Amino acid sequence: MDATFFMSLSVNTNIGSLFGQRMLNKAINHQSVAMERLSSGLRINSAKDDAAGLSISNGFTSQIRGTNQAIRNINDGISAVQTSDSALGSITNNLQRIRELSVQAANGTYSDSDKKAIAAEVKVLVSEIDRVSSTTKFNGQSLFERGELPDWVDEDRQFNVDQLYGNWLAESERMIESSYGLKADGNESLSIVFDDDPNSKFAATVGYSTTDSLNRATNQTLTIFTKAFPEGQAPHGGGSPQYSDRIIAHEMVHAVMGRTVNSTETDMPTWFKEGAAEFIHGGDERVASDLGGNAQGLVDTIGAGDTSAWGGNSLDYSSAYVSVRYMHSEIKAGGGEGIKDVLSYLSADTSRTLDDALANASEGAFSGLSDFVTKYKADGAAFINNDMDLTNSDTGAIGGFDADGGLFKSATNVVPNPDFFEEDPLQGFKTVFNQETEIDRTVVNLQIGENSNHQFSLESVTRIELDGLDVATDAAGTIRRVDAALEQLDSHRAMFGAIQNRLESTVSNLGNNIETSSASRSRILDADFAVETSKLSKVQIMQQAGIAMLSQANSSSQMVMQLLA
Repeated sequence: MDATFFMSLSVNTNIGSLFGQRMLNKAINHQSVAMERLSSGLRINSAKDDAAGLSISNGFTSQIRGTNQAIRNINDGISAVQTSDSALGSITNNLQRIRELSVQAANGTYSDSDKKAIAAEVKVLVSEIDRVSSTTKFNGQSLFERGELPDWVDEDRQFNVDQLYGNWLAESERMIESSYGLKADGNESLSIVFDDDPNSKFAATVGYSTTDSLNRATNQTLTIFTKAFPEGQAPHGGGSPQYSDRIIAHEMVHAVMGRTVNSTETDMPTWFKEGAAEFIHGGDERVASDLGGNAQGLVDTIGAGDTSAWGGNSLDYSSAYVSVRYMHSEIKAGGGEGIKDVLSYLSADTSRTLDDALANASEGAFSGLSDFVTKYKADGAAFINNDMDLTNSDTGAIGGFDADGGLFKSATNVVPNPDFFEEDPLQGFKTVFNQETEIDRTVVNLQIGENSNHQFSLESVTRIELDGLDVATDAAGTIRRVDAALEQLDSHRAMFGAIQNRLESTVSNLGNNIETSSASRSRILDADFAVETSKLSKVQIMQQAGIAMLSQANSSSQMVMQLLA
């Protein structure tokens, strides 16, 4: 049976017209969107277009704009580095002239009046160096001039602080780890105290208040007695026969040994601890001064090899140094690494004593502490006379030419000079100064990336020590100090060159980041004109069709009139 369909005609509700209106409005809206995108060039003109895409594109925009500003910041930093390097170049030229004049003044053919004339030119050159140091600025910021020092700080004390941060602490720690195989665990603090006691007979000391369950020192303090500590001169501090950097190296051996081996006096005699501390930087000058032609007397100062024989005078230190160096030599002769074997054995188990170490870690050279003392007293004088060269410039330090056939370690280079300022100079300790300290540097923090943690600190150089140059009466001393200053400047200029190369590399890398980030943002944010023009053509046709159909729908109700006729 065929189905029959009926269609009703109504006037009040025109369904066709309503549908036509809805489709026409939809086409108009699509046309509006297409025209917005074509006129702005953006796919996202408001959050409704793509809420997630808008958020992501804003993140890219922040990164791109921040990176563009970072590039401008870095270029400013490069200009500051170039300004600093140019100033150091000027200072270097003046120092070279001072050195040339010093060499001239050292010649015995010149009269006192001639040398005074030379000294007058040197004085002018030093003043020019000071002027360049104090007036070199970039955008109004001084690049070399120190700021105001705390009330308790004088220039010599500040110099010591600068050098402690510069190389004295860090290089001493590295030397001890390399030569002795010892490094503190990083769990304890090392307090650095400046004491103005005028009666101290020591330049510096290391002490501790307690020991832990493993007999390791805790709460250690490095005290620098400012009245006895050598007056600061960069980069070594002081001068012959005392150098500040060597004193600090000596004391750092005590600090590191205190934290790595048994620190009780009964198990670790004083002569061994002091001998190891002297051996790290060498003690040939002291031995030559104390020897007095009596090598056996110096050797016998060790007594029975326990702490009771320690008197704390220079001869005790000399004997301690020779004894440890003799121990080192005998262990190496047996095929070992020398004193490093003994200290490594001790640090592996802090219950071990020096007697245990000599019995078990001396490659058979000694059966124990008493055997070592016996052999040292028997052979020590011959060791001094035949195996130690007290006349050359090598200090006798471990790893050097005299002790181990290595490079010459002179008084001025046995502790390496600094290349970079150490923000945290020690790795095995937490460094704590007992007073506020201000480092002799201008620090400019460069924002080299788009995020808050993308910073690079550009630090100025330390001051050049030229006070008290006396070319007229001490030309040789002036030459040495100028050489040290030139060495310091060369190090800083090399550092500035490395920084400039690094910053230029960073600019190149950031430019690449901007390019890739911009491409990613474009894929999210930018309109595709091919797609949008196609859409516009489509919706324009749909709009025209919608208007035509709406017209037909509106006229369809007129058919009712034919029924009423």
